Amino acid sequence: MLSNSIAKSLALLAAVTAIHGHSWVEQVRLIDNTGAFTGPIGYPIGYMNRSAPDFNDSLAQNKILNTATNPVVCKPKENAYANVDRLSAGPGDYVALIYQENGHVTQPFLTPRPYRDGIVNVYGTLHHEDSDGINDVLNSWTADGKGGNGKGKLLATHYFDDGQCYQNAGRNFAIPIYKQRYLEHGLDQLYCQTDFQLPEDLPEQGTYTVMWVWDWPLITSDTQNTTEIYTSCAEIQLGAAKDGKNAKVKFSKSNPIQSAGISSQLATLIEATGLGIGTHSPSAPSSTATQDPETEPTSTATESSTESSSSSTKKHHGGVKTVTVTAEPQTTTKWKTVTVNDASSATQSETSSTATSTSAQQTSASTDTQQAAPTSIVPVTTISKFMKARATGQARREGDYRS
Repeated sequence: MLSNSIAKSLALLAAVTAIHGHSWVEQVRLIDNTGAFTGPIGYPIGYMNRSAPDFNDSLAQNKILNTATNPVVCKPKENAYANVDRLSAGPGDYVALIYQENGHVTQPFLTPRPYRDGIVNVYGTLHHEDSDGINDVLNSWTADGKGGNGKGKLLATHYFDDGQCYQNAGRNFAIPIYKQRYLEHGLDQLYCQTDFQLPEDLPEQGTYTVMWVWDWPLITSDTQNTTEIYTSCAEIQLGAAKDGKNAKVKFSKSNPIQSAGISSQLATLIEATGLGIGTHSPSAPSSTATQDPETEPTSTATESSTESSSSSTKKHHGGVKTVTVTAEPQTTTKWKTVTVNDASSATQSETSSTATSTSAQQTSASTDTQQAAPTSIVPVTTISKFMKARATGQARREGDYRS
């Protein structure tokens, strides 16, 4: 009994320690037409090797707790590639940004955070400057390149939890998500990834900067949260485009899961742009064997209409859940955002109301024919039940969403 108590205490301590270490992009990989990673590894701006004697995760990450001052999105680019390589890729290529989950996926119940641990937005620009601020980019640049200051565009949005990744927990099967994914994949750990496509109209020379922006607020109530954002940036060395643009990626069943992109991410480049807005969560491949070799990415925008009620069935964390979101027309939900600065003082501001109706809504990510678009817009008028599932973590795997 005593040994079991000690083991459980050590497991909890390890989990808390892991979740205090946050996440950043560690590798940039090119995806070939079979879905496999190919070619030399590229690295982000400000890369630090985890095995280096002076490694410190606070130096590797870029953390934003207060957006009021419009802090910069990227670490300084000067000499960023003096000792490491940029990824080389061409217009239209598919790319994966690789990161560790650091306990946020496998221990989601430790703090109340968004569904699937928040949304990662990927932005790209040919005109990056060190002074580019978070407010210039996040929720400003759009998929058609016309949003905000027009310097860049939204390339993809995916959930932080890609549906398959987990970190090495030393075979501590007291952690349910780690146990399930370890037994499924048989690997000590599996890095997470965010996949996107480079614009096809890029030049075939020069550099293109991509920005990985993880929005991970701490939820304090149905109407309040505290800002917490992590960013990583990487420069990509542009080269000649492959023969035949819009080359179809046909995922091979022989690809090891740790060495390949995620078919559902390539098929749906924009999964969600906010709570209740975007596509229903697609099923991330749970193993190489279950990937559909005929699954192909698409960049064709689709039109959709808003229904007063909708339901979706999805596979996540090893089970199938049916989620029903019901909204009455013309109902308004008001949001407030709380940002916390380094002095731990809170400021509060009310954002514009979001009215929902039975007509289609605009999302913060504009789309055009060159960018995948949300296929099902779901209006949300009350988030209390949804927040319950998001806040408890375990409830969304074993409980009933509707309770």
